Amino acid sequence: MEKVVQRLKAYMELEGHTPSSMANALGMNRPTLVHILNGRNKPNLQLIQKLCAFDEEIDLRYILTGERSIKNRPAPLEAVPAKSVKAPAPSPTPSQVTKQKLLVLNPNGTWETYTKEA
Repeated sequence: MEKVVQRLKAYMELEGHTPSSMANALGMNRPTLVHILNGRNKPNLQLIQKLCAFDEEIDLRYILTGERSIKNRPAPLEAVPAKSVKAPAPSPTPSQVTKQKLLVLNPNGTWETYTKEA
């Protein structure tokens, strides 16, 4: 868990957040976040959920496991031949699609996301 906290601190530093500003942005109590950052408390699901809601571009896989998710990995250096691609059909507007997400944290440090579309 110490490495998770270290990566969270690195994210905060990169984004220019102090514990107070981060707690305020996440809608958390400052002491709760400070206890997590100081190692008194372990990061919990509430913190992860608030990070997801705060920054949709955050790589939670990296924060939790130290491994980059596929969408955030750099492209390979070798050239890939171009393929012709049919234009995708327009996707429904956000008001037409409702998504519910469930994040399951496993004891071994991995996590899984399940999405339900209605």
